[in-house]
Amino acid sequence: MVAIVLIATTSSAGEARRLRLCADPSNLPFSSRDREPGFEVEIARAIAAALDAALTVHWVPTAREIIVLRQLDEGRCDLVMGFPITPGFVDDKPRLSLSAPYYVMRQVVVSSSVGGARSLEDLRARVVGVQAMTLSDQLVHERGLHRKVYVTPDATFDALVKGEVDAVVMESPLAGWFVTRNAGFVATAIGDPARDLEIGAAVRKADGELKESVDRAIQQLAAATLPGILGRYGVTLAQASSPPAAPLSAELRAARSTFLTQCSQCHGTDAKGTAAASNLQAFKGSEADFLRTVQNGRPGTGMTPWKGLISEDDIRAIARYIKQLATDPARP
Repeated sequence: MVAIVLIATTSSAGEARRLRLCADPSNLPFSSRDREPGFEVEIARAIAAALDAALTVHWVPTAREIIVLRQLDEGRCDLVMGFPITPGFVDDKPRLSLSAPYYVMRQVVVSSSVGGARSLEDLRARVVGVQAMTLSDQLVHERGLHRKVYVTPDATFDALVKGEVDAVVMESPLAGWFVTRNAGFVATAIGDPARDLEIGAAVRKADGELKESVDRAIQQLAAATLPGILGRYGVTLAQASSPPAAPLSAELRAARSTFLTQCSQCHGTDAKGTAAASNLQAFKGSEADFLRTVQNGRPGTGMTPWKGLISEDDIRAIARYIKQLATDPARP
């Protein structure tokens, strides 16, 4: 029982205790071998520290579950994070045990901070983006909502930014990760306990002592360390309720779509500006001044003329949308 020896003892040569984790090298927010390790790697590191062990990582793609579980079964690692604690998952895996849960995965609505959806009911008559073959996809389909299906989470959220969909339904870790990196959007938990999934770590069933140690560590970390890690990656943000969004008129919904597709690349999805362009929420001129600036551009800057490319009415509507964005209490 390799893991027990490594965790519970120190070799005669004085080797440090260690816990070996299998993790995907490119799967943020869960795990990454780059600068940001991912919340599951950070949690595994905290568990190892609680066990007075050093964490080492065996990097392996996790897209195919059978491959990563084989790494665990063959002893290349002692721990794999991120599995649902459900009978349906463990019933056909007799050599696997799951730890106590370290977080709960929930279904979440992601939409604009202004005029966006905050519940499934708000999604009636709206276009909803989902990732194919996921619990979110199943949920939206069961509710009879108008959905557009995408292959990856990135493609799904890209559709939201471009205005192809009005909202996205997604699992809380992915939703929170997106919101923390894209101002102007909020995530709201759907609040359906039947859809909640407790998530734990997998160990070999033969490593019963290790499982008990990991469970104790998770309990020890639950009060402060786990919420801190989950919060940094937006997981807990996505599970909090959001204030109701002020409804947008049809004109402003169209303006939001135009802004997201034509303007947000430079000015940001929240119109607060980027290194390439100014903060439009801070614009102090009149609507006529805004129209003139957009149509004529600003010589010497990256702001090129948009006259003939966006209609005068649409530019005025964008100005009104930005004004509401700047005053809406639900904005980030």
